[in-house]
Order: sequence, then structure tokens, then C-alpha cells
Amino acid sequence: MSGAGGPGSRVVVVGPAHPAKGGTALHTTELARHLAAAPGAEVKLVSWARQYPVALYPGRPEVPDGVPEVPAFEPTVRSLVWSSPASWVRTGRRIAPADLVVLTHVVPVQVPALLGVLAGLRSAGSGARTVVVAHNVLPHESRPGDALLVRRLLSGVDGVLVHTDAQAELARSLGAARVEVADLPPHLPGGAPLPGPAGSHVPRDGGVRLLSLGVVRGYKGVDVLLEALRLVPSARLTIAGELWGDAGRRVRELAVAPGLRGRVRLREGYVPAAELPALLAEHDALVLPYRTATASQNALLAFAHGLPVVATRTGSFPAQVRDGVDGVLVEPGSVPALAEGLLRLADGGLQRLREGVQPPDLEEPWFGYLAALRRAAGGTTAAAPPGGRLVAVAKRGAEHALWARVGVQRRAGELLAARELGAPPARRPVPSGVPRTGVLQDAAEVADAVAQTKRLRLPAHPDAPKNWDALGAVAAVLTLADDGSRAARVLDAGSARYSPVLPWLRLYGFGAERGALAGINLEFGAPVHRDGVEFRHGDVTDTGLPDGSLDAVTCLSVIEHGVPVPAFLAECARVLRPGGVLCVSTDYDADPPDTTGITAYGAPVRIFSPAGVRELVAQADRVGLELVGELTDDVLAHPERPVHWARTGLDYTFVLLTFRRR
Repeated sequence: MSGAGGPGSRVVVVGPAHPAKGGTALHTTELARHLAAAPGAEVKLVSWARQYPVALYPGRPEVPDGVPEVPAFEPTVRSLVWSSPASWVRTGRRIAPADLVVLTHVVPVQVPALLGVLAGLRSAGSGARTVVVAHNVLPHESRPGDALLVRRLLSGVDGVLVHTDAQAELARSLGAARVEVADLPPHLPGGAPLPGPAGSHVPRDGGVRLLSLGVVRGYKGVDVLLEALRLVPSARLTIAGELWGDAGRRVRELAVAPGLRGRVRLREGYVPAAELPALLAEHDALVLPYRTATASQNALLAFAHGLPVVATRTGSFPAQVRDGVDGVLVEPGSVPALAEGLLRLADGGLQRLREGVQPPDLEEPWFGYLAALRRAAGGTTAAAPPGGRLVAVAKRGAEHALWARVGVQRRAGELLAARELGAPPARRPVPSGVPRTGVLQDAAEVADAVAQTKRLRLPAHPDAPKNWDALGAVAAVLTLADDGSRAARVLDAGSARYSPVLPWLRLYGFGAERGALAGINLEFGAPVHRDGVEFRHGDVTDTGLPDGSLDAVTCLSVIEHGVPVPAFLAECARVLRPGGVLCVSTDYDADPPDTTGITAYGAPVRIFSPAGVRELVAQADRVGLELVGELTDDVLAHPERPVHWARTGLDYTFVLLTFRRR
């Protein structure tokens, strides 16, 4: 197998999709989309024509208006029927050429069909790796025989991916040999937030307006919420969703009981995605009073629309909700505890919590999720120690994860722009806080750089200090395009296909013209293209490019590895147009450690001293490259050595130098 969603891999995702409604269908669709974003991946989604016996699903199983809640994935084949064993085996045989088959497990009634798919794969001699994504290893309301069925499924695949540690333990107890855990990534329905009470920071007249959203079932604790509401007379509640069985009848009774009549509104029925923004805008907080839970994205949905969350300490909620910052956490199943939590909102805490709400990152969690999926399939994404094939494998994994994220983010921006009637994608702010010429001071600056990549939704470099100089270099290049054209031609000298500068520039809108963004390295062989960026063999001292053909050159953490610096600077001066920019970073220390006898990448290790940096600046000036900023003793000083190179045991820092071509 070439990897989950990796280059040349054929992946089949089996699970619910449109027109099925609910979070699992959204997750399956977005999983297929993110897997397909990997370069060279061929992904197919196989879904259900009929999922359940009618008796097991009291509500309507399909979205009421027929409109997909997230963009439908193509190709999608709806070949599975819960009551047709022939469809199960036939599906397995048809997908046998796949490298990886991902089976979505939701409820035990679908397990026989998934076992039939596995049987079809085996009968066709398939070599596909198989992974189960288990949203609920066992149902909240289990029946006799459920555990036996699920055991057969989990013990018959190569790996299992679950969303909480508790679910992982349950999966292992049911025979799963390889279990990976990853937080449920966002797959939020609905559009952008609308203005309303959530945006006003204060509740509307009549007290705090609370919202309970989703199907009402016993384990979701909506009856506990209603009992607690009796003790919070200033609050009002909307219950929006389908009301199922005994739990639904109990909620209807409580809603009109003394103390609650007139304060509870029942909005029965499924809430289509298009109606979610308006519904959320009408309320001040979302309440998740679950007795038990596995993983839910409702807290993230609330945060995306600016609402704080009151939730119980169960399932994924403790990891999603920051008690006292963007929400309130209480013990599950306790009426007094939930009432106390609601009172924290009603007594003036709402505004403070609302100010603590941050919109969730809708892309970053997917990359950890896909990495866990690869591990469950028998692959790896862990960084390997330096050396031979393991290094190459680790680099390829980092490279494909990075460029997959770039592709997903750019497509998401294009889709959003299309929805906004052709408006251009929203621009990210220019990175700030890193001087054009300066020294990385301490660990706090490293942390600030990593935090800034998250705020800007830029895929961070796994080696945290490298985000600092990358932000500075990208900011310098962006100053060349203050007219909004994003048409600069940029070369990353000594590039790696997993380093951040070129992907970040791509996300900022550079690279629309073929060849405008390129990376060269002596290690590269035949040219490789990643989302419009070309990586090719090349020498940083002899690029072969025409005179004055580039707007910017970046070269980060390269020249310390045996590069002839005068020849490199002369080549940069030759290929840059007048006014063009060169950004160079390198290992530096105000009092460098002794590196005698230490080598890396076939050359002696060099850590530049203040004198070495000043000599570099003088050499640049002689070939027409003028330093941007000043190089004083204060600039070159640093209180800490925030960079640690484990391979050599050395501690030091980085210097970033920006030059402009005269």
C-alpha cells in the first residue's frame, strides 16, 4: 500500500453520505474530500441506498429538502442495502483493487453489511489494507448480540480509529489489534455566523436564551437540562431536533410542567443546515447535557457561531470546552451541577465567556486525523531519526501531509468565494512580529511564532523554531505585492518539499502563473510539482536562471551546511531584479559553541558568530545587496539559546537577514 491518501494510492471510503442526514454522513464526506486532496490519490466514496430498518430509525433518514449539507463528494456510489447480502459482497468485490478501504462503523445493525464487504474483498483476492472508523464502538443503548457483532468486525480489520481514549479501551476489549485515537475533526454544516445575541455580548430581554440542538435520546440528558432549568428562572430554552421514543415523550411532558411553561420552546424536527446560522444567532449559549458521550462536534459548531457552551464532563467535551474561558463544564447526570453551571451564565458570566470564544480551526485537526488513519492502516507518520530510507520516508510523509493541507485550504477558499457570488477569497493578514533583520531571542518568541501560524491558518513546521524565520521571510515577500497582485516570482534556494515558505506563499495567493514559485536543491532529481509549485534539481550558487528574473529569493537554514557564501550571494544578486528581496536565515550564536569535528549532511557544522554575520553582510553589500534594517550589537544579542539540535547536542539560535537588490 502506498499510504492513506498518499501518492498513487487508491482509497475507498465506505459509509453514509448525502442524502443521509446527520454528523456521520458529514464526517464521511469530508473524510473522503481530505483524503482526495493528497497528490495522486484516487478516492471513491461507497454509500448506502438504504441504511436501516425503518423500525430502528423513527425519524426521516434523509435530509428533508434534498440539498447536501456540505458539498457532495464525487465519485459517490450508493450500492449498499442493509437487507441485501448480495449488495454487500458485490460491493467488496468491486472495490478489491483499492490499496486502502475505510469502513465507517456507526451502529451494530450495519455490521453484517460491513462484514459482507470484507468477505467480498477476500473472495476477490484483494490486498487492500482495511481500517474501521468507529464513531461508537458500541451504541449508547445497546442490545443483546451487539458486542459479538462488533467483535467480529474489529478483529477482522488491520486497524481501528476511534475518537476518545475510552472508546479505544472498549475497541481493544472487543478484539481490535491496532487502535489509534484522534479527536473528531470539524465537519460543520451551515454557513457563516449571522449577527444576533451571540455577537452582542449580552442576552436579550427575558434572560439568557439557551439552545439544545440535535436528536433527543435518553443518553443526551435533555430531561436533566429541563429539571435544572426550573432552578434558573431567568433562563429560557429552545429544544431543536427530533424527539425520539420515551425520551421525547418525557421532554414534551416536562416542557409544559409548572415552572417551565412559557420558558421552553419545542422546535421539533430535523434542523436543515441552511437554518442553523439563524437558529444559533437567536441564542446566547448552547447546552450539551449528555449523560454519556463519545465524540461530538456540536461544541465546535457553537464556537464557530460565537456561542459559549455549557457541557458535561463526558466524551470529547472536556477537550473542546475550556471551563471558565469559553464555556462551563459540569458533572454529567446531576441536576444541581447543571443548574449551577447555567447560573454562571445567567448571573453575568455570559459576556466574559463570549469574549473567550475563538472560532475553531477547521483544517488543522484533519491532518492529525489523517495521520492517525495512516497509522491504523499500518503506516507511520512519526519522524524518524536521521539515516537513509527512514529519513526519506519521514520526509515524504511530511511533504504529502503539508501539500494536502494546502490543497484543501485553497479549495475551501475557492468554494467560499463562489458562494459569495464570485468575491475573491478573503486575504490572510501579513505575518507580524518577526523583524526583517534580527535574532530569535528566546523560547517565548518560538511559541509566539507557532501561535501565529495557527491564527493565520498556516501549516506549522514541526520543528517549532523554524516557524520564526519562515514568518519573517513570507512577510518580506508579501511587501513586494502590496498592490494585491500576488504575481511575484520567488525561488526557495536549498528548499525541501516539506518546508513552509512556498506552501505559505501559495496560500497567500502566489503561484497562479506556472513557474512563479520554485524550489531548488542538489538532492532533487526529476522535477516534482505540488499545487502549482515546482521543485527541481539546482545549485544555489549556479541556478541557471536569467539575470534579473526573480522578485525574491528565500534561503532558510541552508548556508551553514557548507555553502560557499560569496558565490551564493553573487548568484542571488544576479538573478534578482532591482528592488528584489533576499531573505537568509542561518544558525547563529553571540558566543558560538565549539563545533570542531562535528559534521552534518557531509559538511562541517557552522554556527555563525557576530563577526561572521557582519562579514556576510559586507559580502552582500559588495555585490549590490543592501541590508534592510540595522545590525547593531543590541540586535545581535540574545538572552536565550532557544534552538536545540538533538543530532549534535548543540544549543544556539537563528539570525534572519533581509536584503534588497540595489
